[in-house]
Amino acid sequence: MKNLITAILIFVAAIYAGKAQSYETTVEMKTGYQNAVCIDLPYTVDEVEKTLEKRFASNGLKGKNASKGFIEYKNVKFREFGSETMTIYTKVDKNRQNKSESKIYILVSLENGQFCTSATCESIINKVKEFENDLKPYVELYITTVQLDKSMDDLKKAEKDLRNLQDDAVSLQKDKEKILKKIEENTQKIQNKQQEVEMKRQIATETQLKKAKQESDLPK
Repeated sequence: MKNLITAILIFVAAIYAGKAQSYETTVEMKTGYQNAVCIDLPYTVDEVEKTLEKRFASNGLKGKNASKGFIEYKNVKFREFGSETMTIYTKVDKNRQNKSESKIYILVSLENGQFCTSATCESIINKVKEFENDLKPYVELYITTVQLDKSMDDLKKAEKDLRNLQDDAVSLQKDKEKILKKIEENTQKIQNKQQEVEMKRQIATETQLKKAKQESDLPK
């Protein structure tokens, strides 16, 4: 029993260790270094940026570009972070230490202009951490959606190509029938003409023989 419990604990620890966890750090902004919540995820910058944009858009929020690559959501209420009016900044950078990962920064400042830390806004910071910790399945969904859209586009293109080929087949079949009919008509004309040629050749031959006889019958 003891060995079983130990194995379970090791398994749980391995799962926990393999799951990216958000953490507090600082990041440079136009106003200097500010407190941020960060997480490293194994996705491209574009995939994460599009996912964040959709997450905020689903709450009716639209950000605008700010300095140093940040997206700013100014004086908004984002229920996932709390009921307060706040300004949210997001930024996604390539992870310089692991190029297959992206670093996601989220910063929150309240109406007094102060940026939240776990010491001043523990509840908000915990919610931001939870938001980042739960971000992975949303990125996976975005990637799958993009793949599905591409697959559907590829399918539509292939279906269109198939319809075009089928239309070509019908057209070619009609052309084939026309050509076969012309061949048949031409063959009949050839046969008729051959008969005419033979008849005229016979007439010419008979006429030549008649002329030759007439010439030989002339008085000497």
